[in-house]
Amino acid sequence: MSENELELDINQDFLRIKNRQVEIDNEIISLKKNIVKYTNWVWGLVAVGAIPFICSIVFFVNHFGNNNNYSEYFLSSTASMWSLAGLFLIYVAFLGQKQQILNQQIEIMYSQLELKHTRIEITEQKEEMKTQNKTLIQQRFDNTFFQLINSFNSIITSLQTTESHETGHDTFKGRHCFFQFHKYLIGKVGYLEDKTLKRYVLKPVDLEFITQLYEKFYEKERSNLSHYFRTLYQIIKLVDTSEIENKYQYTSIVRAQLSSYEQILLFYNCLHENGNKSFKPLIEKYALFKNIDPELLINFEHGYYYEDGAYKYIKEK
Repeated sequence: MSENELELDINQDFLRIKNRQVEIDNEIISLKKNIVKYTNWVWGLVAVGAIPFICSIVFFVNHFGNNNNYSEYFLSSTASMWSLAGLFLIYVAFLGQKQQILNQQIEIMYSQLELKHTRIEITEQKEEMKTQNKTLIQQRFDNTFFQLINSFNSIITSLQTTESHETGHDTFKGRHCFFQFHKYLIGKVGYLEDKTLKRYVLKPVDLEFITQLYEKFYEKERSNLSHYFRTLYQIIKLVDTSEIENKYQYTSIVRAQLSSYEQILLFYNCLHENGNKSFKPLIEKYALFKNIDPELLINFEHGYYYEDGAYKYIKEK
């Protein structure tokens, strides 16, 4: 029974008890009148019976040794009167017991009503505890989530890669590294001339080529990327396995931390065995590529390697 149904039931019981109490009060008033009336009858009969009793004693004393028929007559009259008084007294006791039972009925009904009120209070306390527990879970999650976000940004800040050239080498730090990572990948693919567009475009490559290329690249940059991708995966997994509501809101916060080149690198990382089984389904679940720049893909057709959910959030029923 829901709380609203219970409250409605209590209101109905309260009205029923009030009506029943009026009936019981009327019955008790009637019983009290009868008790007083029959009690008076008892005392009246006792008094009336006392008269022949006294007469029998007087007659017996004055006519001791003579015929005592009159004395016996008076005593029999007294016995009849007092027997009737005893019956009335039993009836008065019965009426008193009935009055007590009626009072107990009222107490029982109010006890039942109080029990239902207690049930409502317990239900409200449970709901309050659920709300407090939910708030506590949310606060604990928020603390963990934003700590991981801070840790993730610290990892990005600590990234460093170098590019060698004829005159030496250049060092890149932080998010600038991802531009260099993207540059390295497309440099390994190469260009060909598109006579229709009259410009050079990246060579079309299949999934096998891409995964092999990424394998070599990842081994080269493992020290930079392993910690980066593990932390990013743990943040999304934390959201996915939590009991919070609006999970998409939190994954959107994570997505907002990613630059365009970070999304591209994540895109190819999850086509590789590094993230294909565990991370890729989460990307497709929470649309982490919603704002990805398709112009940065090695081939535009590579976008079809992901389900539609990777680009557009599909709310779960």
